[in-house]
Amino acid sequence: MKYGSVTLLIFVLVEVIWCEGCWKEEREALWGLNARFGFPLSWQWEGTNCCEWEGVECNSFTGRVAKLDLQRLWSVPFIPSDWHLNYSDLVVFKDLKSLNLSRSYGIFDCANSEGWKNLEVLDLSDSNIDVTNILVCLNGLPSLKSLYLSYNRFHTTFNGKDIDYDDDDHDGVISILLIFSSKLLLRLEILDISQNTLTNYMLPSLGGFTSMKELYLSDTGLDSDNHIPGLCSMLKNLEVLDLSGNNFNDSDIASALSELSSLKSLNLGNTQLTPRSILNISKIMSLEILDLEGNQLNESILRRLGLLALTSLEILDLSNNRINSFVVHQDFRDLGNLEQLTLDNNYDLDNEFFRSIGKLTSLKVLSVFGCGINGTLPPADNQFEVPVSFTPFANHSNLKFIYGEGNKVILDLQPSLQTWIPKFQLQVLSLPSITDIDSLPLPRFLLYQNNLTSLDFSSWRLEGKFPDWLFNNNTKLIELLVRNCSFTGEILLPLHPLTKMRRIDVSNNNITGQIPSNNISSILPNLQSLNLSTNNIQGSISPEFGKMSLLQTLDLSDNHLSGEIPKNLSGHGSLLKYLILSENNLDGPIFPTLKYLEELYLDDNSFYGSIPSSFLNASLIHLDLSYNNLVGKLPSVVGNLSYLKTLSLSNNHLEGSIPTRLVELENLSYLDISDNNLTGSVPSFINASVNYIHLSHNRLSGLSKRMFSNRSFLMMLDLSYNEITGSIQDMMQDLAHARLNILLLKGNRFTGSLPEQLCQLVDLNILDLSYNTFYGPIPNCLGKMPFENDDSLGGAFNGLIRGKNAHSGILVPNINVKANFTTKKRSYTYTASILAYMSGIDLSKNKLNGSIPYELGNLTRLRALNLSHNDLIGQIPTTFSNLEHVESLDLSFNMLSGEIPPQLNQLNSLAVFSVAHNNLTGDTPEQKGQFITFDESSYEGNSLICGPPLTRSCHPFAQSPTISPNDEDDDSPIDMHAFIVSFGVAYTSILLVIVATLYINPYWRRAWFSSTELIIFSCYYFMQDNWRRFSNSRNL
Repeated sequence: MKYGSVTLLIFVLVEVIWCEGCWKEEREALWGLNARFGFPLSWQWEGTNCCEWEGVECNSFTGRVAKLDLQRLWSVPFIPSDWHLNYSDLVVFKDLKSLNLSRSYGIFDCANSEGWKNLEVLDLSDSNIDVTNILVCLNGLPSLKSLYLSYNRFHTTFNGKDIDYDDDDHDGVISILLIFSSKLLLRLEILDISQNTLTNYMLPSLGGFTSMKELYLSDTGLDSDNHIPGLCSMLKNLEVLDLSGNNFNDSDIASALSELSSLKSLNLGNTQLTPRSILNISKIMSLEILDLEGNQLNESILRRLGLLALTSLEILDLSNNRINSFVVHQDFRDLGNLEQLTLDNNYDLDNEFFRSIGKLTSLKVLSVFGCGINGTLPPADNQFEVPVSFTPFANHSNLKFIYGEGNKVILDLQPSLQTWIPKFQLQVLSLPSITDIDSLPLPRFLLYQNNLTSLDFSSWRLEGKFPDWLFNNNTKLIELLVRNCSFTGEILLPLHPLTKMRRIDVSNNNITGQIPSNNISSILPNLQSLNLSTNNIQGSISPEFGKMSLLQTLDLSDNHLSGEIPKNLSGHGSLLKYLILSENNLDGPIFPTLKYLEELYLDDNSFYGSIPSSFLNASLIHLDLSYNNLVGKLPSVVGNLSYLKTLSLSNNHLEGSIPTRLVELENLSYLDISDNNLTGSVPSFINASVNYIHLSHNRLSGLSKRMFSNRSFLMMLDLSYNEITGSIQDMMQDLAHARLNILLLKGNRFTGSLPEQLCQLVDLNILDLSYNTFYGPIPNCLGKMPFENDDSLGGAFNGLIRGKNAHSGILVPNINVKANFTTKKRSYTYTASILAYMSGIDLSKNKLNGSIPYELGNLTRLRALNLSHNDLIGQIPTTFSNLEHVESLDLSFNMLSGEIPPQLNQLNSLAVFSVAHNNLTGDTPEQKGQFITFDESSYEGNSLICGPPLTRSCHPFAQSPTISPNDEDDDSPIDMHAFIVSFGVAYTSILLVIVATLYINPYWRRAWFSSTELIIFSCYYFMQDNWRRFSNSRNL
């Protein structure tokens, strides 16, 4: 009884202490961090249960904080870079077992860290903390089992000096690891020091971690198997080893690892393996997971590896190798436990493997993405058909969750079954699906559901008005997602508050009317995300949104809203991060920005006035004010937007010069200030990281001396339609190492010859230098550039930034690149993925001279070539018949001569062709293929060209009989052309024979001249006598 009373007393005390969910001092400490760093842990106000905050987990019995993930503290972009935590901020968490400080700026004042004696997991990865602070902070952590130190820029130097590896007393990381292993961290089981610049000389210092079970050493600069055997002999308990991203070329790494008798998982991906490197991999008999991704292994090496001896293997990754021919199941026949096999990006994989894959009886996952499989595989259909009535679930009384994304919704075969009373009460119904039916009825069983917390019917084509009764029936609803569902009518809010509602998405419907303006803030007090975009909503933006203190995302774009933005929307208590009001009829001046705003889209409206300096808050990441009526200069404070990644101010009336501080923003990737009235020179981007530059349709007049650095990752440069003068040679030299895909300089005043450096832009796929005053010849090397267009560029034009020769990159969101290019005699605006398939050269409207380089015929992937309106001479290269993908070829208004190559009629993709206004001669190409579609305008202005479709025939007398206006047939058998030619030849021959005869025979010559004299005198006297007689007769 006594012990029972004590137990009851302890229980009561714990309940009193934990009545508010977590201990008071811990709640106050967390609340201080939460407010100090911009509320990344919770958007709730003081007094709530901190154990329910994101990143916080408490002990279920004591109520004390046991796990703390503070990585989110640095997710708010405007936190200063020198902001850091002190040990005193966290000392109150006495029962802490797991602490995540990754991506932080370190923790200071750790001298008294003995308070964390229960800490088992510590994550300091990517925290920029130096080795001295690590040593101090880890002192006094006897229970530590897991330590993560990756991405910390560690190196084998100390205080800036290289380590002498012949000296036993090394400084830096090696010394610290030795101290850890010998004194502090004897219980450590997991250590991650990957992505640091270390070497093999660091490995012996890890031998003291005898309890180690997992060791991660990826990308640490290891370049051989030195010291690895010795380390393996000491780490007998090691089960997981990651050595990926190092260099074991021609080393026997497999033998070096054979001492690890307990090893279950080994990662040797991207380690430049050779056959010698892993020939003895079968010695590691305990392996269950093996990753050999990204090496140069082929099928012959695969068969020599002895993989068949690894009978315990469950997961095998051979992706991104050179296994590109005959692979069959026998290559894995003894791997009876193999459950997952990855062969991604091994090109031309033979499908014989798939015919016998069923013999791998344990296989659960097979991935062959990007393998270019030969032959035909049987179709696989993993899409379920879900009846809209949900009758198959009618008898499942315990059903609470339904997830079915990507399936197909169909009508019931028996419509009478569409109405039924369910035996279950769902909590989650998530079925974003597709359908072939134009109009589906809303499932009627939902009328009987009142416990729903999440409902997702996205992309259903549902008939009727928006179902307001869902709000009334389900008071616990947290999210409602019904985008692209064809709902009509207005949205009516319920009479009672929905305090748990966090997210509503009714975008892409046909909702009309106005946004509820009276009580939305009281009905949805805790709403965090509202998306009503792409509807037909009218009226103004309700001031009620300014009262919704927890609202983070508001998307009202693509509607018919009008009026000004409510001023209280940017109130002091607002926590809006994402505000999207694009494509409406809003007007008025730009309002002061919001404190925590990260993304702001006000494009395609009618806002006016200048951009206020107070508007440009330092937290902005994406800003779009394009297509408005803004005036004035760009504020100089734009250079303070240190987190800005995309900026679009196009199609306004801005003036003045471009601030240098703007283009030097460290994170700026996309800049579009085209279609304004900007003046001055194009600023230097030598210190910029921008990838897409749109400055067209301004009044810029010059270039800076140095435009770009050798480290530039510029992918698009559009300076078209300005007033820029001078040469482009220096700029081309600066861009030689960039991955430039699009260069548009059209409509300026550039002069000089086309520089050879232009040919160094090997990634170029669109080049437009038209409407300038370039002169001189076209560089021959231009024909040696690829000018390719393929799917890989689609990612680049959607914000995927990759370095030179890199296969992966960084995706910058909210980028949709566009480019204006003239082809087929029309101007087109290409965007994103469509732009990836376009390639072209436009050098028209210049003063280029000389002949056309025959090398241009090597551009077989080119889709448009325009060399018109220049001073080019010579013949059209016959190599142009190789331009198999060209759709538009314009050589008009030059001084080209000779015949049109007849081989051009092999260009089956050609849609527009013009050689008009040149000095061409001869026949037009035979009318077949695409050349049947070209009329006289393609050849006009060439007086010596003949043949169809021109009326001028090259063989006028060889024409087929034609019908006269009087319908009389010409049946003459004489070929007049042949007659004239033969007559001329015969006459000339006779004359030559007579002359030769008289020259040779003097007797005949005297007789000829005597006869000629007699004939002349006879004619003379005859004419004289007859003339006298005619005169006398007239006188009479």
